[in-house]
Amino acid sequence: MSDSQNNPSASEKLESSQAHAKKALETTAAAARSAYAAGREELGAAAQDLKDAARSTYADLSKTAKAKYGDLSQQAIDRYGIVADRAGETAAQYRDQFEELTEQAEDYVRDNPFRAVGITFAAGIVLGLLLRRR
Repeated sequence: MSDSQNNPSASEKLESSQAHAKKALETTAAAARSAYAAGREELGAAAQDLKDAARSTYADLSKTAKAKYGDLSQQAIDRYGIVADRAGETAAQYRDQFEELTEQAEDYVRDNPFRAVGITFAAGIVLGLLLRRR
C-alpha cells in the first residue's frame, strides 16, 4: 500500500470532520425537538393537573360552604375562577418561555455546531459519571 492510502489527505479528513459535525448537529437538533415535545406535553399535563386540583378543591369547598354558610359558595366559585385563570396563565408563560429557550438552543446549535457538539459531549460525560456512581 502506498503512503496516501494509509494516511487520508487533509481534504478527506476535513470532509469526514464535516460529515461527523453534520451528523452531530442533526442528532442534537433531534434531541432538542424531542425534549421540547416532551416538555410541552409535561407542561400541558401539569396545567391540566392544576386545573383538576382547583376543580376538586372548589367542589370540596362548595359542599362545605353550602352546608355551613350559603354565600361562601359564590366566593369559592369566584376564587376558583381566579385560581384556574392564574394557573392557565402561568402554564402559558412557562410554555412560552420553554419555546423561546428551545428556539435559542436550536439557533445556537445551528450557529455553533462544533461548540454544541463539545457541550453535548461534556454533558454526556458528566451525566455518565453521575449515573455510574449510583
